[in-house]
Amino acid sequence: MQITKPQLARLQVLYGQLAAHEIGVGTDRTSRIRWASERLQREIASFKDLTLEDANFLIDSTQQQLGVKAPPVKRLKRAQARRAGLDGRADGAEYSATPQMATSDDLARIQRLLDQLEWSAETFRKFLESQRSPLAKRADKAIRTTSDANKVWWGLKRIARQKGVWRKKA
Repeated sequence: MQITKPQLARLQVLYGQLAAHEIGVGTDRTSRIRWASERLQREIASFKDLTLEDANFLIDSTQQQLGVKAPPVKRLKRAQARRAGLDGRADGAEYSATPQMATSDDLARIQRLLDQLEWSAETFRKFLESQRSPLAKRADKAIRTTSDANKVWWGLKRIARQKGVWRKKA
């Protein structure tokens, strides 16, 4: 999954701060791209080409280098957190009458787990179409609701644990 707009903005601000504090760090676009390529140890053409993982790595390491505290994490309200945890489970049947559309955060969470598993889009599609998929009983395999996203995420989490690649930050 590609870098998000807030990540792009944060990365550009952090790079500007780094350029102001470090000697020999240019402020032009070419310097920014070269800096990111060196940090990631691969060539990139634009910050917009970065993945979520790449952006997180650059942001975290630059914040640490500059001694900048990370912005506070947006916390869910109690009812929202309960729904996020139960929607799609048997004990969350209270939410089945009022489905909620999957958010970009839900899809980003799944993508981070797919990155840990090193699955391509094709591998993920095959998983969703397989008999072992949490959406196997449906004709439409698209992730549309929070319930769908949670079911898929929990299934992928189980696979990641079995393969030994599960990291709690997923």
